[in-house]
Amino acid sequence: MLSTLGIVIFAIVGAIALYFFAMGALELFTKVTLGQSTSRNDRLGKRLWGTITHAVGQPKILRQAEGGVMHFLHFWGIAIFALAIVHLMCERLFGAVLFRSPVWYLIADIVGLFALVGIIYSGFRRYVQKVPRLDTGGWKEERLIVLLISMITFMVVFYFLSYGCKIVATASIPGEPERYTLAFISSWVAGWFAGLNPVSARFWEFAFWWIQMIFAFGLLVSFRYSPVIHPAIAPLNIFMRHLGPKGANIESINFEDEERETFGVNKIADFTWKDLMDPYACAECGRCQDNCPAYLTEKPLSPKKILAEIKEQIEETVAPKVAVSTAGGHISFAVTKKAEAAEGEGSEEEEVKKLVGERISTDEIWACTTCRACQEECPVFNEHIVKVVGLRRALVLDESDFPGEAQLAFTNMERNSNPWGIGWQTRGDWAAGLGVKELSEDSNVEYLYYVGCAGSFDERIKKVSISLVKILRAAGISFGILGAEEKCCGDSARRLGNEYLFQSLVQENIDNMKNYGVKKIITACPHCFNTLKNEYPQFGGNFEVIHHTQLIIRLIKEGKVKIGSGEESLKITYHDSCYLGRYNDEYTAPRQILRAIPGLQIIEMKRNLNKSFCCGAGGGRMWLEEHGKRINTARTEQALAVNPQAIAVNCPFCLTMFEDGLKDKEVSETIKTYDVAELLARTI
Repeated sequence: MLSTLGIVIFAIVGAIALYFFAMGALELFTKVTLGQSTSRNDRLGKRLWGTITHAVGQPKILRQAEGGVMHFLHFWGIAIFALAIVHLMCERLFGAVLFRSPVWYLIADIVGLFALVGIIYSGFRRYVQKVPRLDTGGWKEERLIVLLISMITFMVVFYFLSYGCKIVATASIPGEPERYTLAFISSWVAGWFAGLNPVSARFWEFAFWWIQMIFAFGLLVSFRYSPVIHPAIAPLNIFMRHLGPKGANIESINFEDEERETFGVNKIADFTWKDLMDPYACAECGRCQDNCPAYLTEKPLSPKKILAEIKEQIEETVAPKVAVSTAGGHISFAVTKKAEAAEGEGSEEEEVKKLVGERISTDEIWACTTCRACQEECPVFNEHIVKVVGLRRALVLDESDFPGEAQLAFTNMERNSNPWGIGWQTRGDWAAGLGVKELSEDSNVEYLYYVGCAGSFDERIKKVSISLVKILRAAGISFGILGAEEKCCGDSARRLGNEYLFQSLVQENIDNMKNYGVKKIITACPHCFNTLKNEYPQFGGNFEVIHHTQLIIRLIKEGKVKIGSGEESLKITYHDSCYLGRYNDEYTAPRQILRAIPGLQIIEMKRNLNKSFCCGAGGGRMWLEEHGKRINTARTEQALAVNPQAIAVNCPFCLTMFEDGLKDKEVSETIKTYDVAELLARTI
């Protein structure tokens, strides 16, 4: 037990460490609360269970065996090892031994070993193996990581040294040696000090313990720095995750708000508080980057870098100093900003980078396909896509600074309600001669078939529309189309940042659908599917929306679709589209349809299911020029790697991108791309 002087010194040092910890926590709170409000306090039970599942079990982290196991070891090693430190601290301060069972000391040694191995291996992967995704791109951040690794390593090492000396010092005390019979590491370390007498051993025991506590207090002091803050903020970030449909994470803008001066994210205060929490929860593990199609095809975008850039902007423009006041019996704090410079009022020395266009380049902002691969992989549930859309809104709605190709797409959607600019009045011409009802003639149908722009205007995709009509007819489904009254769903407009255009298209569609009493909608486009199903409810458009593959497999199971002989033999690989897969978790229905077709042999690509690689057309990228290696070419190469005879898709954008990719690879004459509905329609 410590002397009175030792306890006083410990209390002073501990109080100083706790003060800096509290100031760091308060400083973080002030930074985060500068953001706009957003509700994340619903369904508390689900939030808590998800936090336990993902923070404790770490399923996303363990998807990658090597790095995942390493993280699991040092996370749980450090978490449980903290109890061992508290146990030893109580013994030193109060002479209280909380646990005397040898099993406790065995557990303490094991978790200490886990922590030590895990943290050293993490340093090995970062600085010896130099795993690319772990590169932070900044020496300041690297120094903090080195400091963190060093502090944890020394804290564990000196714990074992202290206990080793304690075993030697108490060897002659009755009952003491029995406590450590299972502590295999501490006992092994004790052998190093076997030659010391009890007094010397006790001296070194306390010396090593003080050094260990200095490192422990050092961790508290350094809390405000990102590598240390991550494990504290990550569980809270998981708790505050978006619980609604994955495809309904973009918030709408109230254009009737006369007090609103801007519509996009132009500065830090335009983000929500959850957006500002994300960069501090981020461990910069690079899992998002490793799965980003833009980054993997050498575009300037890295989802990890976007969050790092937002954090840098927070630090440079906000730089809060927390002033604590207890006046009136209440604790309050104030934030002073270096942000006069951010508002353009500071001196040249104070000036900071502009968020949009300087801190985050426009090339980064426009490179995103909104494929959601980053968010699917992020173990702490950071939300990258809403930030990108917010930045695009700033460029489009506030600054009118966007690619010329986007301007053409916007104009075409405004004038003809489709990105191609083909006359709106010809929207239903694809169905001429098929006897398909238009709701203006007869609205007494079970389903509205929402064809979408591609299915109505693109010559290749019209074949998919015709195939689906054939299947629906064969199954006896009552359906109709809007024809020329159908408008673009608005997916591309919203994701390109033109929220105003999106909302105008949405309102026209909802008005038309409600006018005809539409309740159920079928669509063959995952982008239309996601928008109608998950985003239209924001504007009062509550319909039952089903993707054509979901309806088709149901009809097959109900025996309403009779499948014929099919192909003699066709080796096919199937591509999971982003908006049906990662956005709406539908991976089964298309595969079940393909397996039901006689003669088809399905061969999976390496990147499939929720790890599928984007075709490159999402996020409005269908209408923009692409620089560097084309994403669709990269995905086509992945498909060709399994030697298929054909490629099956569930999305018109994907079909177009694969056909272009096959042409680029000069194999379009021998390998074809089909929508799942086309393959089934051949058998009917």
